[in-house]
Amino acid sequence: MAAGPSLRTLLIDCRIALRRVPPSDELGALGARIDAAIRELDRKPAAHAVEDLTQGRLGSHQVALAWQTACRGLMLEHPHIYSELRDKVMELLDLRELRDPDQELLAAEAEIKRLHEELGSLRTRLNEVVLRLGQAQGSLDALREALREAAADLPDADRHRDPQALALACIDWLRQRSPEPEHAAEPVAEEGPAPSEKVLRAVAAGQREFTPVQREWVIGEALGITGWSMTPLELLEKGDVWLARTILAGAAPSD
Repeated sequence: MAAGPSLRTLLIDCRIALRRVPPSDELGALGARIDAAIRELDRKPAAHAVEDLTQGRLGSHQVALAWQTACRGLMLEHPHIYSELRDKVMELLDLRELRDPDQELLAAEAEIKRLHEELGSLRTRLNEVVLRLGQAQGSLDALREALREAAADLPDADRHRDPQALALACIDWLRQRSPEPEHAAEPVAEEGPAPSEKVLRAVAAGQREFTPVQREWVIGEALGITGWSMTPLELLEKGDVWLARTILAGAAPSD
């Protein structure tokens, strides 16, 4: 592909520009000279033209010289056309950087392609969110339906509520009708924040759980035993059995 506009193309542009002004003898003579130059170029074999371009025989200097010759004729014979052409050239030179429209088009196409890829990724994530939302909504509907079936004797007045209020009413209705235990559980003896070895062994065996206060104390001890390699939340997720065994293995709590 040629590196720039050929001399023939430039001459054709000049010929087109001359046709935009009223005809005159001088204009006809200049047009005839341009037509003759175009015919001469057409007679030149295409292979020689490619060879000239390859070897630099038709370089930027000759192109500029051709433009200079054509513009000199316009300056002498049609000064107003020459003035408009000069103003346009100076306007382009003021930009200090002429951008190739083809390169701008390629950059725009690359940007559009990138935006399409991002849009596809966003659509995939949106579909995943919609799928998870549908699954959560299905679970919620199943829970509400189970509550309505469990509270079959709920007064009709309470059933004309929105789904969320109806579900809360069902829970409250079921709580009020839950049977009271026949024998209240024996109160657990009050224990201090530091569990005894007996309590630790019972928890380690899965026979009981720490009280909230004991659990806070045990987590503080476990932080030191594990060298702060885990956060309190991570220790809490390990469970009471693991915490009790860690305390028993790392220290000897007093009774």
